[in-house]
Amino acid sequence: MVAARGINSRPISDCGDGKRFLVACHELIVAGGLYRFERFGHIIQKIGHHLAFVAFGEMPLRVRETEFPVLSFEEASRMTWDVTIVPGAGFPESTIRRFADLTSPSFGLRVQHVLNDQTRKSGFLNVNRVFEPDVVVFNNRHWKPGEFIEFQADAFYFLEGAVDIERFAPNPERYARPHCNPFVVGGLANKNVNPLLDAARLCGDVHLHLFGHPGDLAIHARDLLDEGRLQLLGVLDEDELATFYAGLDCVVHTETFAGWANLAAEGMACGVPVICTPHGTGAFADHETTALLVSNPTPHEFAEAIQRLRNDPHLAAHLARNARQRILPFSWTSYSAALLRLMRPQDTKYYSWSPERGLFGKWPEVARLAGLEPLLAKCDRKSVLDLGAAEGVIARNFLDHGATLVHGFEREPSRVRLAASICDNTSRAQFWEADLSDWDDFEAAHCSNLRDLYDIVLYLGLHQHLPAEKRMRALAGAATRSSHWLAIRMPTALFAADGVEQFLADRRFVCVNGHAKDKLTALGASYLFRYCN
Repeated sequence: MVAARGINSRPISDCGDGKRFLVACHELIVAGGLYRFERFGHIIQKIGHHLAFVAFGEMPLRVRETEFPVLSFEEASRMTWDVTIVPGAGFPESTIRRFADLTSPSFGLRVQHVLNDQTRKSGFLNVNRVFEPDVVVFNNRHWKPGEFIEFQADAFYFLEGAVDIERFAPNPERYARPHCNPFVVGGLANKNVNPLLDAARLCGDVHLHLFGHPGDLAIHARDLLDEGRLQLLGVLDEDELATFYAGLDCVVHTETFAGWANLAAEGMACGVPVICTPHGTGAFADHETTALLVSNPTPHEFAEAIQRLRNDPHLAAHLARNARQRILPFSWTSYSAALLRLMRPQDTKYYSWSPERGLFGKWPEVARLAGLEPLLAKCDRKSVLDLGAAEGVIARNFLDHGATLVHGFEREPSRVRLAASICDNTSRAQFWEADLSDWDDFEAAHCSNLRDLYDIVLYLGLHQHLPAEKRMRALAGAATRSSHWLAIRMPTALFAADGVEQFLADRRFVCVNGHAKDKLTALGASYLFRYCN
């Protein structure tokens, strides 16, 4: 394939000292995910950075023009990139398999963008397995902490979308339209349009203006076309879109899955009242404050909302004013600055999700504490040994509940540094880098750091990651250090297969929560053992 040069663009190889960002796609089509990074590219150009697309289609289509270079993989692979981005998951399987070619060091930091809600989870997981990202960025809050634990990455962030608030702005002339004009509703022709068509039929004399690929609507909506109540405008560029919104009385977003609803966001920016589903609008749509939310996207519900706005111009104006103010912070400048911060090389492999502590892993703090509540209630003036301490979240909770001393050991150096910081670098909490896969080597290396006995020993999520032939020795070593309590977390199947309960009973430990499996979480079940003299 011969790479298509972007309009007025310089070759990436001539781009000087700025950072280089590569966005992967199958072909350069009309899609919100690709437009997002084109807008990002325009912003970062102003500060000396550079962006290009790499197309993996065998005969990539150029459905639209771009100012940025469009490269073949062969061309991209001859260059060095600071960041490589995979946006979304709507790619052919053959293209997704080729994302494995983007894992070589020359492609820099790998960033996966999750641009939809969880309805496409399997596709995003497929991309995640092949692409092996360093960073995952979710552009909506349909994903909740604890619901993306199957993803692999060093860091996970939420960064919602943006809108061109200068281009899409209220047009005063829209409010000067005479009331005798038909009530005009705008929407998308290619995304769950049938409920909106039926809603227009229910409303009687409402007019629809739809943009986007019309598909076979000329057949299925022939009645509305013949009545002059439907206009199919095709694909519009951004200037044409601004004019489109200026001629509307309301915007209706009907999608049943989405990450960021450009239609609703742009309508709000233009000061047009919005009716929308919750999908892709959670960042800015509040029912009866900035929009009318329709949770059940049926023709009847949409028709009722349209008629409500039509009959209550004060409500329409109230929504439009509030929506414009709500959407203002979502500018492309703000989005691009935030994205640049998230796409810096990671110096930490996060494990826990606790943004208020500066942690961006995938395991919520509440999940990591599950099952430890009885020990937290009993830890006042107690000493704690935390084996596999991660970033010190659990250690910090024990300190907050009155523990006088915590010693933590963690293999990942960056987490050791974080743990000390999260525990305020106090002398009550000390952390060391350690490999626990061979207990005898660990004890020999840290004999001067370890106490002979601790009131509480935490052996959480560690057993299953140790070599099979050495893990029982590690468990025995952990038990030997406990004078009172031993907390274990592991899969129930492994707990049974390794005969952990009997193994510890032989060492005079009694399990005090035999129903731990009833509280099984994705991290495993938590078992509490008490030492009996």
